[in-house]
Formats: sequence, structure tokens, C-alpha cells
Amino acid sequence: MTIVLTVLLAVLKFVGWLLFFLLALLVVLLILPVELRFAYSPGAPILTAWYGPLHFRLWPRPSAGSASAAQSPQSTAQQPTSGSAAPAQPALPMAAAAAESPTKQTSTLPVQTSTPAGSPPGPAPAVEPAKEQGNSGGLPFHISERIEAAIDLLAHDPAAFARCMFGHLRWVGRFLARHIKVQHLTVFWTVTGEDAAQTAALYGTAMTAANNLLAFLQQVIRLQCDHLQLEPDFTGLRMAERRISGRLHTHPFLLLWLLLRLLFRLGKDPQLQPAHTN
Repeated sequence: MTIVLTVLLAVLKFVGWLLFFLLALLVVLLILPVELRFAYSPGAPILTAWYGPLHFRLWPRPSAGSASAAQSPQSTAQQPTSGSAAPAQPALPMAAAAAESPTKQTSTLPVQTSTPAGSPPGPAPAVEPAKEQGNSGGLPFHISERIEAAIDLLAHDPAAFARCMFGHLRWVGRFLARHIKVQHLTVFWTVTGEDAAQTAALYGTAMTAANNLLAFLQQVIRLQCDHLQLEPDFTGLRMAERRISGRLHTHPFLLLWLLLRLLFRLGKDPQLQPAHTN
């Protein structure tokens, strides 16, 4: 009895530590930062997604032409040359060929099976009827019915469907504006006009507009601007020096919470309710 209790306690302890490890791993995965880093320079935009220490290049994507061009020399090298001929098979003697020919002819004759003349033909194979798909095989929480209700609303009243979707998208935009940070924004831009006077006038207008836009965005979203610099370019030769870079920062648990709340809002929307719910 003591041995059984000891083994049971050891198993429970192992299961407890395993659950604790899985819970800790889930917490770490949910609180790791998710970032979308962008950098723009004339002719070279870069977009990279980061999840903790992992990163994935989203743009520019590797072209398929370069990969096929890299594989084509290997394929041509593996193909045999046209001048190399296969080794010739030795011809069979005439006597052996003549001896084998009767056996081949007899083996190739088809076997005919006779059926009685009075016997009726066999019944055709029965076709199984298709299984009816009822509501029991659908998605839970009447998701299929809600999707059909949304499609019906779009077909019969597109204006109401547009107002409904616009309301939900506006809520999503407000949520993202509160919980997504724009960090390390760096802007260096040059202003060029047709002549020196126009360049100076455009530079003053651009500086005023940039400062007002930055102040407005900092009130609407969580924006951290590290550097904002505009310079007049009287020669028009500094356009290649323009740079814009930054990152969008959030966490997976915020995105998961957004998804759950959005599904709850869509489920409670009276315009998207199915006609008959059990």
C-alpha cells in the first residue's frame, strides 16, 4: 500500500510540474512582444515581422526567378549528354526466339467465360445515398447560421451591412489605437521646389504641417518619435537621403483579447442574428 501511494504521489507531482511548465510556456508566448518594423528609402522599402527573438522578412519577398535560375544549372548538369548512347542489348538467337514464340502466343490469348443463356444479368451495384448534413454537423454556437444571416443582409440591404461592418471596424480601430505603440519613429525628408524661392516656401509649409500632424497623432495614438528632420534641397540632388523608419509594437494576449471581444460583439449584433436559433 505504501508503494502504491508513493508511486501515485510521484505521478501527481510529475503531472503538476508538467502543467506548471505548460502554463509558464503559454504565459511567456502571450507576453512576448510582437513588432512590425518598417524602413523606407527611395527604391528600397523593407518590412519585417518580429516575434520575440524570431524575425521574418515580409517585404521584399525573394523572387521565384532567382531560385529557378539557381536550380537550372544543377538540372542541366544532371541530364545525360545526347552523345552518350545506352549499352546495346545482346540479340537472342533465332532458335530461342522461335521456341519462345508459341508460348507467348498461347499466353496472350484471352480467357472467355461463358454464362448460361437463361440467367438474368446481375444487379447493378447499389449507390449509397449521400448522408444528409444536418445542423448537428455544423459549426458550434450557430456560426454557420450567423454567416448566412450576414450574407442575406449583404444581399438584401447592402447599406445596413456596410453600416454594421463600419461600426465594428471603428471599434477595432479605437482598440488598436489604444493598445498598439508606434516606437522609434525616425523621419528625414528633403523638400525641393522648382527654384530657391519655391523651395523655401515649401519648406516652411512642410515644417508647419509635419509638426501639427505629429502633435495630432500623439494625441490619438501611442506614438514615440525619436527624430523628425526636414531640410530644404535647393539642388534636388538629396532625394536619395530620405529615410522613414519605425516599428509597431504590441503583445499576443492583446490581439487574442481583441479577437475574442470582436467575436462577442458580432455574436450579439441584432442584425447578424440567425432567423431560427435553437
